[in-house]
Amino acid sequence: MLYGIKRPISINEETWEKYQGEVTTNVLLLEKQGWAVDGIKAYAKYINKNIAGKIPSGNVLVEIDKCNKQTQLVGSEVFKKMWYAWKAEGLSASESKKKLKMLMKVTGMDGIDENSSAEELRRIANKIDPNLEPDDKFWGSLSSTVRTAFLPTPEGNPTALANIEKRIHIKNALKGKLGKQVHLFRYVISYQQAEYISNLYAEGTDEEKLARYIREHKVDWSVDESARLHLKYYYDKENDTDIFPEGHSYANGGVNLKVVTNTRFRSEFIINGDGKFLTLLDKDATQDAVVNCSSFNYATANDDYHQMFDVKPAQPKYEPRFRDSELYVKDKSGVLNENKKYIAPEKRDMYKYNEDIKNRRDNFRKKTSHERSN
Repeated sequence: MLYGIKRPISINEETWEKYQGEVTTNVLLLEKQGWAVDGIKAYAKYINKNIAGKIPSGNVLVEIDKCNKQTQLVGSEVFKKMWYAWKAEGLSASESKKKLKMLMKVTGMDGIDENSSAEELRRIANKIDPNLEPDDKFWGSLSSTVRTAFLPTPEGNPTALANIEKRIHIKNALKGKLGKQVHLFRYVISYQQAEYISNLYAEGTDEEKLARYIREHKVDWSVDESARLHLKYYYDKENDTDIFPEGHSYANGGVNLKVVTNTRFRSEFIINGDGKFLTLLDKDATQDAVVNCSSFNYATANDDYHQMFDVKPAQPKYEPRFRDSELYVKDKSGVLNENKKYIAPEKRDMYKYNEDIKNRRDNFRKKTSHERSN
């Protein structure tokens, strides 16, 4: 009665009883996961419109089972309707945190921490609809929810909020267990988005596929963001040489390219010299991919909010332990040397890559504006 579930057209009592049972079971699950009433009402409205009023009686139970499974798949049509019906972002931090806790439960991120393995994080990606595009507006809504949940408010911390504008000592905003889960989820999102592009077309490198996606879908994108933080290396003073992580590609000048989409910033793609995406959770990730990987951004520009939500959270040991162990140079036996850590070059030292970066950016722009020759 609370959610207004309607009886499908022309079904018998036995089928109606089973239908009610399926719906009730799913509603109880949604309530247990922490969905707001408005979100569950959106589920009821969806099945009333798309199942009760349309599907022939013989398919009703099959269709409700499919729909119920879709409520557990982030970014599916019914999930997004439920998500948008729950208007949390922009209203209050507490309500936005409730919404994020629900998302963590649905995906299984509530059981993930810095000690989780790459395989465990990769499995979380299976809870995201594989058809959810990197430029879908859902990602913007998620980012807005994160910022509302964790951004200091004038009432709660006026000094911290003022300091954002003054560029003064920005601390980690993603506090607590939920903040850690939300931070780690960035790698899952980035992996899902890279997989989406890689699987979208049958031919071409990841770089070529991304350029084609941008060209055909007319997305808002940029190749002008610095890839400095994704070009970590160790400077060997004795031999006056730069040592890059194992698996680093020296093709195309040996620089990694950074392409961003979704308001020209949120969705991030790091591409090596061979045109391959570098993601933390790739099954065949090289050391270079682990060290210099992409991650989704909750901010919308390379500003202080980006520091608060995407950079600083990595400092208090929020990062996966399996990644930490790859940040150091290994000897021939594969033993880590903790005195030799891969670090990003200083801004002033990026000049030596200027020409190669310019060439890579220009080449990518050409790929997005012209059809690939046959």
